[in-house]
Amino acid sequence: MVIQSNNYMRKIALFFGGLSNEAEVSITSAQNIVNNFDYRRQQLILIYWHKDGYFYKLSKMGQVKTLKSKQRLEVSAFKENFETALLMTHGRYGEDGILQGILEGQNISYSGCGVLSSALCMDKAVFKRLMDGQGILQVPYFLLDLLRDNIKERNTVIAKCKRDLSLPVFVKPANSGSSVGITKVESWTKLNSAIKLAAQHDSKILIEQGVKEVREIEVAVLGNDKLSISMPGELDLGQAFYDYDEKYKNSHAQMLIPASLSKQQIEKIRILAGRAYRLADCRGFARVDFFVDDKKIYLNEINTLPGFTDISMYPQLMMHGGYTYKGLINKLIDLAV
Repeated sequence: MVIQSNNYMRKIALFFGGLSNEAEVSITSAQNIVNNFDYRRQQLILIYWHKDGYFYKLSKMGQVKTLKSKQRLEVSAFKENFETALLMTHGRYGEDGILQGILEGQNISYSGCGVLSSALCMDKAVFKRLMDGQGILQVPYFLLDLLRDNIKERNTVIAKCKRDLSLPVFVKPANSGSSVGITKVESWTKLNSAIKLAAQHDSKILIEQGVKEVREIEVAVLGNDKLSISMPGELDLGQAFYDYDEKYKNSHAQMLIPASLSKQQIEKIRILAGRAYRLADCRGFARVDFFVDDKKIYLNEINTLPGFTDISMYPQLMMHGGYTYKGLINKLIDLAV
């Protein structure tokens, strides 16, 4: 039960901010949670993870710009301040198992995927290898490991890319999100500069085949043992590449829910979404992304802490399936482990 007595309301800590390059998006997601939280059901505690590495307990969202040292909350004090954590910490450290491990160390339940699945899905290189091993179709790709590969090995990989892939290709950091550090390369002369940009965000870099006339399809998955899998939604791109600014600033892309797909495509995509979710040991909620052309369906990635901004696909997909925003938040909290 959430309400344990007539006077007591369960304390839910909303974690946002973080140390990644997605902290700004996280704050926007958190504001939407604040606006739609069920305050009659439980008490909301705001925990802002600042880039200085400290956690701050806030009384309102506006305090992110006026932090004081007395607001700092030590990890050892988490347990006495709240019972469950609702995570909106997108990107590295907040989405890759680090924060999840901190919470588990304090014996605190939290929403979303556990340590292993969070780390697995964040690292696109490891994720792709797992899915390859299970026979799930993905676009052709090559991996550069700037820490392990010597110059000769790097040059060999680049030569294979030019031999086996056709332009355009996408160069992306293995551990990042929200399209940060990704470049669409339409000339091999631009490959090195794209690698340098991706290297600013991670030492492991993926070079992926671009798909002609590709459609970006996304599916929301909700649940632990029993899964609710949404109808597929589609991003109708306002420009050729759905980069960070297009996702969160310019907003030319439109969401089409449900996506215009055949019954056979919808069934296959939903089955693949559930299968990938299970293979990656996900729980709570996640968004599973696909590339679709006129012949094939490719698994792209799993986002274990998808955005909850006004223009984010995950909550829109679930609301199309019958949830209210408030009801969805309650469900995420109920699923916390």
